[in-house]
Amino acid sequence: MLIAATLFFAITPALHAQSIFNTTPSVAVQFLLDSANQDRIARGLQPLRLDTTLTEAAQAHAREMAAHRDISHQFPGEPKLSERGANAGAHFSLISENVAEAPAAAMIHDLWMHSEGHRKNLLDPGVDAVGIAVVVRDHEYYAVEDFANLVQPLTFNAQESAVASLLAKSGMEIANGKVMSEKDARQTCSMSTGYVGTHQPWYIMRYTAHNVAQLPAQLQSRLSTGKYHQAVVGACAEDTSRPFTAYNIAVLLYP
Repeated sequence: MLIAATLFFAITPALHAQSIFNTTPSVAVQFLLDSANQDRIARGLQPLRLDTTLTEAAQAHAREMAAHRDISHQFPGEPKLSERGANAGAHFSLISENVAEAPAAAMIHDLWMHSEGHRKNLLDPGVDAVGIAVVVRDHEYYAVEDFANLVQPLTFNAQESAVASLLAKSGMEIANGKVMSEKDARQTCSMSTGYVGTHQPWYIMRYTAHNVAQLPAQLQSRLSTGKYHQAVVGACAEDTSRPFTAYNIAVLLYP
């Protein structure tokens, strides 16, 4: 959903033309960030942090809008939003965008908050970061907000350690290096079926997650049976053809 030109008349009466028309892009960015977080906090939501990679993606798109003198989420020949975010170096499981054009920066947040789709993006509890850009051309403000749920890049060792810690809290003995080598565990993770090594697991679960701080419910259910006492964890590479970031994990359970 886009902010249409017909909405640009909506301006807060208390604002004075002298102050709103002379707003610099940097001031406008801070105003939009503060306004977004004020509305989120007022509704019990976590404030958004300004992310440099998302801001880079937002700036590139804001420049495109100013060059076209128009607003759009994608111009001909331009990558789509998820690809722009990934190309800028952001790692995310979710990404969304607000765009607007107005003759005054102070109008833009109010326009977004009175548009259902844009308001939903601003108040989405599933996002934790934002990139904001404002470009001025011929006294018109072209604004972009790119929202995302950022995913922390973790090494295989860090992913495996995080999952192993959760398994240990469930009473499992972590048997990496005992019944299966690190190499074999990671190769098993990359396979769609089967396993590598000489010790056959009683149960294998492969899963993809955006957060390694919680075990899947299906795996927790298996652990609760009491049949398993040893576990091996292997991490493997994600699908790099997709712009979204996730962790690929295999958990092998033994008696």
